[in-house]
Amino acid sequence: SKWEIKRCQCCGSRGTHLACSSMKSWEQNWECMECRSIFAKSGNYSKQKKRSLATSEKTDGTTCLLEEPSPKYPRQSPGSQRNFLLQSPKIMCQNNLSPCSHLERPASNRVTMSLSPLMSNRNWSLRKKHLRKQRREVSNILKELKVQVNTKTTRLNINAENIWNSALKGFRQRNFSPTNTIEIKFTNCKNRSKTDTSAASKHRFFQLLMLHLQNSSLFEGSSAKNLSLDFQAVKENLYFEAGKMIAVSLVHGGPSPGFFSKTLFNCLVYGPENVKPALEDVADVDVAQTIKMIKYANSLSSLRSTIHDCYEFLAAAGCLRPITALCDKNMLVNDILIHHVIKRIISPLESFRQGLKTLGVLEKMQMHPDAFSSILCHKPERLSAETICDLFTIHSSSDVNKVEGAGFWMGYLQDVESGESVVTLEDILLFVTGSFSIPPIGFDPEPTIKFLHIRYPVGNRLLNCLELPITKTYEQFKNKMEFTIRNTLRVERE
Repeated sequence: SKWEIKRCQCCGSRGTHLACSSMKSWEQNWECMECRSIFAKSGNYSKQKKRSLATSEKTDGTTCLLEEPSPKYPRQSPGSQRNFLLQSPKIMCQNNLSPCSHLERPASNRVTMSLSPLMSNRNWSLRKKHLRKQRREVSNILKELKVQVNTKTTRLNINAENIWNSALKGFRQRNFSPTNTIEIKFTNCKNRSKTDTSAASKHRFFQLLMLHLQNSSLFEGSSAKNLSLDFQAVKENLYFEAGKMIAVSLVHGGPSPGFFSKTLFNCLVYGPENVKPALEDVADVDVAQTIKMIKYANSLSSLRSTIHDCYEFLAAAGCLRPITALCDKNMLVNDILIHHVIKRIISPLESFRQGLKTLGVLEKMQMHPDAFSSILCHKPERLSAETICDLFTIHSSSDVNKVEGAGFWMGYLQDVESGESVVTLEDILLFVTGSFSIPPIGFDPEPTIKFLHIRYPVGNRLLNCLELPITKTYEQFKNKMEFTIRNTLRVERE
């Protein structure tokens, strides 16, 4: 069963359950954290990981915690079917909600318009393709973790103008549990919208919280951040709370921080003893300047002079060592980097790691480092017409067969992406879901489109459903979209 123990293929001294490790089958190999650390240190871990991932890539992506797969039809994903997707949006027949094939739909409803050349000819870089692949994988992993969340509700009263203190108070209240469904109530009414749903409010809360953490004293650096050393935060256990908040945000459908440096991420996944920091990890300007002076010293005398000038700093860091040759500077630079970037913050790092263990997030990070790196070390990619097209499933009816409803929708996405509209793709997503970006776990329920006999578009955020009017011309469709979305969001912002 899924509760039998699978032992580490390398040492055999540690084990895991199938359900806990998110392995797809018993044929897949598994290594414990200690052995993965050894692989990382020797440089062989990436090869091991690629072999194990190859097995999971062949699966259909359904959660391994369920005894039987969900009866819901799997969404078509980018890849070999991308060209077909872009020529024909996902359309579900309204009578039985089964996917309509391209051949089964009447000719008037086949969408083979100009969106295909626009998107299929786009040259996406290999980097972006790799990130997309990893983000699809991490979405499935987070959905597995979300199985732990029950229907019991915990309400958090949040003041958006004092997001950190109100969030901290909520997370520390006696009845808070990360496995409960979280409901957000903004207490300052001017930041609330009449159209806000529980999901939209929750996403807004986590978005503000991740932005606060990025700019807080707990982290240092420009864009790629490492942990800082804040003694007051250590005393108040705030690093633990920050890790816990990030884990809860990921599993409960919130955004990812996206600002971790590679060094911080590797410390969390492989352990600090296996990580070699770089000069760009040093945020302190004075320390960085000292390291540069030692690193670029071109003679033994200048090196000794530099060491003499920063003697107190090196002594306090425990980095003093005999210098007998110019090449000794490399070991000294390495010692300073390890002290300043890792050893100095070892207490905050351990506390942060403990917080990330909430809901099993850290364990999944350690098992799927490439996947989680794509969301923790990178910001979400900018929305494109292709992304929005793939996100929504069109629920078709006989009325759609009489008009080019789906064609109008795809044509409008082109206009928005090319700047020929007063709204943006982010505005469309916000209008429908209440979110500016697609969360790492995806939307629940998945976004859909319905064509109805209505005068203007309706964004049903409770169901993530965009209801669109049936029009005779594309200009009518575009005008209605622009008028409704622009005015609705303007009223909300005011």
